[in-house]
Amino acid sequence: MQIITDSSCDLPQEIIDRLKILIVPLQIEINGEEFTDGVNLTHHQFFEKMAASPTLPKTSQPSPQSFIDAFREGFKRHSEILSIHLSSRLSGTMEGALMARNDVEGEISIFDSLSGSLGVGLQVMKACELVKEGLGKQAILERLAEYREQMRVVVYLETLENAVKGGRVSKPKEIVANLLNLKPVVHVEEGYVRILKTLRGKKKGIRMLLEEMEKKGVDYSNRIVGITHCDCLEDALALKEEIMQRFKPAEIILTTMGPVIGTHAGTGGLLVCF
Repeated sequence: MQIITDSSCDLPQEIIDRLKILIVPLQIEINGEEFTDGVNLTHHQFFEKMAASPTLPKTSQPSPQSFIDAFREGFKRHSEILSIHLSSRLSGTMEGALMARNDVEGEISIFDSLSGSLGVGLQVMKACELVKEGLGKQAILERLAEYREQMRVVVYLETLENAVKGGRVSKPKEIVANLLNLKPVVHVEEGYVRILKTLRGKKKGIRMLLEEMEKKGVDYSNRIVGITHCDCLEDALALKEEIMQRFKPAEIILTTMGPVIGTHAGTGGLLVCF
C-alpha cells in the first residue's frame, strides 16, 4: 500500500524518503508572489517573507491535477493507496483529494487526519508502520482512527500579529495583549483550532504544553512526540530537552512548521503533538 499525504504534514525530508511517502504540495501566496510549499519555498524563507509582508500569506489546496499525478505515481509502486490529509475543517485539501480520486482508476482510500502539521505527520508515520506490519486496509483504517482519537495537538502562540493581519483579532486587542504580555495556547479539537488558555508570559505558555502532556497520563516510553517550531529553534530545543527528561518518549521528532499552519501560528509559535 502506498501512503500519500500533503505538505501540511511537516515531516522532515529524511523521514519522507525513508518511508517512501508521496507528498502533494499546497500553494502559498505572499504579498502577491506565488509559491509551492517545499518546492520553491523553504520553511525558513517562508517565515522571512511573512515577517516582511504587510498582509497575511494565503494558502490554497493543491490543484486536482497534483492529486491525480500523485495517485498515478502511487499506483506505479503499489496496487492500493491510502491518502491522509490536513483536517477537512481547516482546508479544502480533503475535498480536492476526494474529487481527484474519481478521475483515477484503482483502490484509493482517503483519510481525514482532523489535524495539522505533525498531527498529520505522525498519523502518516503510524499508517506506514501498520502497512509494514502487514495489516489489511480495513484494519489499518480502524487502527488509524483510534490513533487519531488519542492524539493531542497543542500550540503556544508567541504573538497575535498574524491573527490581527487575518482579521480574527482587532488591533486594540493585540495592543492590550502585548502590554499584558499575554500568550494564547490553542489546541486542535475535532479538527478545529480552539483557544485552550491565555497566559501571561512565554515561560507560562510553554510550561502549559508540558502540563498538557502530563495530564494525558500515559506512558510515553513507546510513543513518538512531535515538535514543530515557527523559526524559533532555540525554544524548540529547550522544550525537546524538557520533554525528554520528564517523559522519556521513544522518539522526539523536531522540525520547522510549514506555511499552512505557520501562517496562523506566527513567528515564535511552538506546536507539540503527542
